Amino acid sequence: MNEEKMNLKAEVRKSCLTQRAVLSGKERRTKSLIIQQKLRDLPDFQKAHTVMLFLNFRDEVETTDLAEATIACNKKLILPRCAPKGILLPLEVSNLALDLEPGAWGIREPKLTKDEVNPLEIDLIVVPGAGFDLQGNRLGYGGGFYDRFFMRLKPSTPRVAIAFECQIIGQVPVDEHDAKMTKLITEKTVYDFETIGIQ
Repeated sequence: MNEEKMNLKAEVRKSCLTQRAVLSGKERRTKSLIIQQKLRDLPDFQKAHTVMLFLNFRDEVETTDLAEATIACNKKLILPRCAPKGILLPLEVSNLALDLEPGAWGIREPKLTKDEVNPLEIDLIVVPGAGFDLQGNRLGYGGGFYDRFFMRLKPSTPRVAIAFECQIIGQVPVDEHDAKMTKLITEKTVYDFETIGIQ
């Protein structure tokens, strides 16, 4: 990636995160509950046996209740742990109170003693991000963890991003390695990029 593209991504990322940070705690909680329910209502979620989520950090969409609900539905819950060289380890978690510890950035991550799951077993992956557009493009946080991980999934595995409506912009700057989302869920609606021919 050239320096100009990197700088543009950094500027857009900062702008999107600033928009998200403006939300009050009450707004974030209310909108997060709506987003989590929309995700639970998705056929992609309901038919999935193995679901990979992320646990929210700072002012992301809250996902703890969703993780608990995934376990309660007798689905296999996979959470990511950041490893060196930009690698995500998909580890199975069955108890949020016992199986987690603070990771490198203070993010709640599975303990290394948990079992690593073959990414090909994952039926649905729920993805965070800084910004999104309505063409299915995602702007991550700059580490490339998820773009590398997407290549290890089955091509048919739905990539569902969750974000607040304020994180949507006109056009996300992208590179050839940036994977598109299949859906984006905000408190407003479910944007389905598969139905409009975007993969």
